[in-house]
Amino acid sequence: MSNKTLTLIATILLGLLGGCTYGLRGGGGFPSEIRTVFVDRFENQTVQYDLESQVYLRLFDELPRRLGVQPAGFENADAVIRGRITRYDDAARNYRPGDSGAQTEILQRQVQITLSIEVVDVHKNLIIWESSGVTGSGEYDSSSETDAAGQTRAIDDLVQQILDGVQSQW
Repeated sequence: MSNKTLTLIATILLGLLGGCTYGLRGGGGFPSEIRTVFVDRFENQTVQYDLESQVYLRLFDELPRRLGVQPAGFENADAVIRGRITRYDDAARNYRPGDSGAQTEILQRQVQITLSIEVVDVHKNLIIWESSGVTGSGEYDSSSETDAAGQTRAIDDLVQQILDGVQSQW
């Protein structure tokens, strides 16, 4: 191959590789000026012990990475994510009635976690996304799993809904 051909191929490859990072900073769901985010611990208004820690850890692990921003301390963040856990419910969703006085058999249960959330642009002092009723659901088989499995699935569902909501703004 000639030097011109090699130079052309190298230029094309560098252009393609350089383009791979386009959109990672601020392009995953935030305006381009938001590059860092602080995830605050949510207030837990339910009686479910330690739920706020589970929600916080999942949001802290997932949101910055999946939104294309870096986690930061409160003082250095371009945006702050905060909220309240307002409801926790664990109910039977599928059951089999017992025959003539026998106890009802619960086949499947569902955990629902509801929260209110807001994402604030710190520099503009502006709420860029909020929702007062995000509800995540997680089903589990009560004969072979504990409610922790349902909680994990409900929190996963919450994270996805929050991502969808934030990304729907841009």
